[in-house]
Amino acid sequence: MAENTTDVEEHPGNAAPNGDSRGAEQLAADRDAARAEVAEWRDKYVRLLAEFDNFRKRVRQDFELQRTLTKELVLADLLPIVDDLERMLANAADENDPYRRGAELIREKLKGFLQAHGVERMSSQGKLFNPAEHDALLVRPTADFPPGTVLEEITPGYRMGERVIRHAQVVVSEPAEVEPPHEASEA
Repeated sequence: MAENTTDVEEHPGNAAPNGDSRGAEQLAADRDAARAEVAEWRDKYVRLLAEFDNFRKRVRQDFELQRTLTKELVLADLLPIVDDLERMLANAADENDPYRRGAELIREKLKGFLQAHGVERMSSQGKLFNPAEHDALLVRPTADFPPGTVLEEITPGYRMGERVIRHAQVVVSEPAEVEPPHEASEA
């Protein structure tokens, strides 16, 4: 048993068997230091968990945004095909031509596919020019419409939800120029 007493006395911070108050103070200081260290590590752990949770949310949002943008790009690439089919059908003469009927079926399937994915055609004619929705290809002077009115839609625009995936290409009105009255020249 003498070894145990010696062992206790050799380790600093343990209370001496003779009741030394310095050893008790050291124990209290060590305990307080250990509690502070535990609190510090707990705080670091909680902060790390919060950062990881935020990182996970950010990655999920970035993934969803990338998925949406990729979907928009693919669907926007189909729009020229729909335009070509509509131009072809507008110029086809024979209503009973089986090729025309086949092209109409293909056009309707493409439109249904686009609609199922939330793509809608925007109407532009008669509306005020909006650079967020329109690309002005031409400006035509006219007295019949207020300035900035879309007179003609050359290529339709499309949106997917609230986002424009293709701007409409349009002709916009501008005020007709009025010739200034000729002033009499002073002679």
